Amino acid sequence: METGNLSTEKSLQIIKETIERSRNTIARNSGKPLVLWGSLVALTSLVIWVLWSSTGKPVWNLLWFAMSAIGLVITNIITKNREKVPESEVSRTLGVVWMWFGIITTGFYFMLWIVVLAARALEMDLNISVNLSLIISLMMGLCGIISGSVLNIKAVKVSVLVALLVSVPAALLLKGPEQILTFVVLGLLGLVVPGIILMKKSAE
Repeated sequence: METGNLSTEKSLQIIKETIERSRNTIARNSGKPLVLWGSLVALTSLVIWVLWSSTGKPVWNLLWFAMSAIGLVITNIITKNREKVPESEVSRTLGVVWMWFGIITTGFYFMLWIVVLAARALEMDLNISVNLSLIISLMMGLCGIISGSVLNIKAVKVSVLVALLVSVPAALLLKGPEQILTFVVLGLLGLVVPGIILMKKSAE
């Protein structure tokens, strides 16, 4: 009976250590991509703000798609030789969370443009006011806090929460081209800082 108890305890300990090792590996692998994407988001926001302000045309927001393509290429390069981690509940959860963030935000943006173009083609008097900056800020903040919770890293959750506390009021108060500056805050505090935290943690 005692041997069985010891065997059970040892098995639980092995499972716990495996989950923790998987979590640490995922955190280590996530650091550089977060810094990369955060930097791209902040830089793209500044470029769009300058071009939109100088031309008065919001069409420069299409640069987000160019940024996404560039980000995917660079991400594939910097993660090519990274340490492989067996698929686990942690990796699956993080993958699903950020996958649906990308699908929903991109899909919503396309649907908005389709509705606007259809209304123009049908000569409908359409007056739609959508605060995309606010919606994306809330969604990115939610995904970031979920990620910090899954990885069990308090500093990541705190950083994302601070990003939310700054970006949400900015999205509500700023108008026109200036509203795009919301993503500078999100990129730096919501992605770059958590990425640095994860890299430092993995180096410990």
